[in-house]
Amino acid sequence: MATLSNAVAAPTPQCLNDFALLPTSRFKLTSMLDQTMAFPSTGVNGIVLFGLYGTGKTTLANLLPGLLESAKAHSDPSNMDANALVETQTPNSQYFACMQGQNGLTLIQGIQSVTSFVAWNTSGLHYVILDEVDLLTDAAMTSFKSVMNRKNVVFIMTTNHLDKIDPGIQNRSVLVDMNQPAAAHWRPLLRRVYTEASLTPPSDTVLDQVVNAGRGSARSIFSDIVMSANQARRDGQRQVATVTNIRS
Repeated sequence: MATLSNAVAAPTPQCLNDFALLPTSRFKLTSMLDQTMAFPSTGVNGIVLFGLYGTGKTTLANLLPGLLESAKAHSDPSNMDANALVETQTPNSQYFACMQGQNGLTLIQGIQSVTSFVAWNTSGLHYVILDEVDLLTDAAMTSFKSVMNRKNVVFIMTTNHLDKIDPGIQNRSVLVDMNQPAAAHWRPLLRRVYTEASLTPPSDTVLDQVVNAGRGSARSIFSDIVMSANQARRDGQRQVATVTNIRS
């Protein structure tokens, strides 16, 4: 099947600036990176990214080990731009999808085993990612609370249903709301898609319409923006005035 030559694509996030985040969520994340908030510390060694489907939780979860390790290796974390920090380290991390059949005590035992050894990361920390942690069985959820008592492990979790996460796990974690921020927080990211394609982006009003139609889903929002940019290039346009056929 033929494809559009030099087709526009959604950018691959490399730093916090590549995400549209609620101000309180951005503050929590940057505070962990620049060590305004000591992390892990005082029994808090988890990060729970919660929100609707398609908000970028898994993408950010997979990015965080590299950002955290890079921040810890920075000569002066308190004097860096945490939002623009990109990965300079390549830490070892373990990813677990909590899907049916892989969400019970065997999974928790596997995590216990992996984190029993000395971590090879510069910080001495293990990084464990649990995607859709709300799917853990009741027994696994209870056992997981005990595993979280380990001081040399950072647990990064995603969920669409924060209310299904055991309060003990929440208490051991920084809760990061990934739901839709105001449309203004999206505009720089969406404008960049057009400008990097040598196109003049549409007005803020048009961009806001796309964001609102997307109902918080980064997948839907970027899909509509990329589609309009490719359509403009195909039609030989330099300026995008409207975004039609919004699929969000």
